[in-house]
Amino acid sequence: MKQRQTYRAFIGLAVLLLSMLACEPVIAIGWEELLFLAVLIAILLGPLLLRFWRALSKLHGKSKQDKE
Repeated sequence: MKQRQTYRAFIGLAVLLLSMLACEPVIAIGWEELLFLAVLIAILLGPLLLRFWRALSKLHGKSKQDKE
């Protein structure tokens, strides 16, 4: 089952790569789009990174207490 998922992911990446090579994309992004993209990434990844940061700081605090 795991091998099938890896195979599907590889096929998906290959199709995406080939479609990108088929044409020459023109990137025309203004400041509004970049700001929108930054806000969207912050909203999607912010809570995940915050949770990771808190867990990391708790783990670091526990390891300091164990050494003392």
